[in-house]
Amino acid sequence: MNDQPASVADEAAALWDFAVRVYGMQGIKDTCLTVQARYGLSISTLLGAIWTGAHGYGRMGATQLETTVRRATEWHREVIEPMRALRRRLRQQPPPGLETRTEALRHEVLRQELEAERIEQQLLLEDFPRGQCPVSAEAERWRDATANAALYTRKSCPRPEPQALDALARILGAAFPDVDGEAIKREAAAVWQVGGGCEGSGGA
Repeated sequence: MNDQPASVADEAAALWDFAVRVYGMQGIKDTCLTVQARYGLSISTLLGAIWTGAHGYGRMGATQLETTVRRATEWHREVIEPMRALRRRLRQQPPPGLETRTEALRHEVLRQELEAERIEQQLLLEDFPRGQCPVSAEAERWRDATANAALYTRKSCPRPEPQALDALARILGAAFPDVDGEAIKREAAAVWQVGGGCEGSGGA
């Protein structure tokens, strides 16, 4: 029996399907891993930020972003990162003579790690200030997705580095293949100048 409201659970499932699809596209996994290593971002949260913008949740501002990602970030730090470290330890240093059992254990840890990432994304959706942020017309929601992703990236990347903009353009381009990559870069770069969209004149 599901202990969460059906609408949230359904949307979390749709978000997960989106994340798996985008992550699996050519070149996106490597881009995501580079972003994760360079900026310390959670790719699950980054893809969640993109999905919320694309699906009418709206464009966050800096204060709303902090509230939205707080629990997801704590969960990622306290649960997912230790699981990931354990999984790597099992891969790199299996006890001699127990390699097969250690590999089976590593796969089980990976399965649990993926479930933890699904929980991380659901926390993001539960805490998103839906109904409080401006929402673009459906054809322009790539702009909201880009703004949310750039705002999250800005937390760990104070300046609009070319590497960050290129990575965001590749990831968002996979989600929005009909949108020009340079347009995505311009939209993302603007976030470093003016912030997000939720706070209005009182925003960051």
